[in-house]
Amino acid sequence: MLISTRPDDEKTVMGLFSLLPEYKNLEHMKLVLNLYQQPKLELFFWQPDQQDSINGLLGIERYKNNVLVVRHLILTPGAPKKATHAQMLADLQELNPYHTVMGTLSTQTYIDKWRKHYSKPKSHN
Repeated sequence: MLISTRPDDEKTVMGLFSLLPEYKNLEHMKLVLNLYQQPKLELFFWQPDQQDSINGLLGIERYKNNVLVVRHLILTPGAPKKATHAQMLADLQELNPYHTVMGTLSTQTYIDKWRKHYSKPKSHN
């Protein structure tokens, strides 16, 4: 399940971002975290079940009226990657059924795999 982050979750968010090599530099990480303070950008924790610990972080940008751009898709080392990425994206789509989910250069591969193997075609009634 996706859970919106709060301002007091900063240390946990930073810990998850630090799993990515490009965010080992603290100043660069802080710049990115400051960007997520904008209203059109959101961060979500990924937690498989309520009793489980947080296993990932999803960063999105709301673009125009109906597009969600997945900017960050981060998982802890022990989380199964393919199925968890797919579940995170499915949950995002479920929360935003009338939006199109897209990726960046670094996340589009996950989006394509999810669409090909997991997403259900939209019915146009």
